[in-house]
Amino acid sequence: MSQPYQSPAYPEQNYYREPEPKKGMSGWLIALIIILVLIVVCCLCSCLAMMLSGPTVGDVFSTIVLTAEAPIP
Repeated sequence: MSQPYQSPAYPEQNYYREPEPKKGMSGWLIALIIILVLIVVCCLCSCLAMMLSGPTVGDVFSTIVLTAEAPIP
């Protein structure tokens, strides 16, 4: 009779290891990245809109400052 196969002398030493399963990104991290991207896009769009509008934005702020002055006692 043939003897059953026996493992090597050091069974804990495994030369071929299966790769560990990759962990996906958590939902909170994905949501945080999306929110940060949206904030950056909004800032860039607002800066671009101010540059394209020219001096009219400055005139609006000047008018607001002039009309919102507090009376001096």
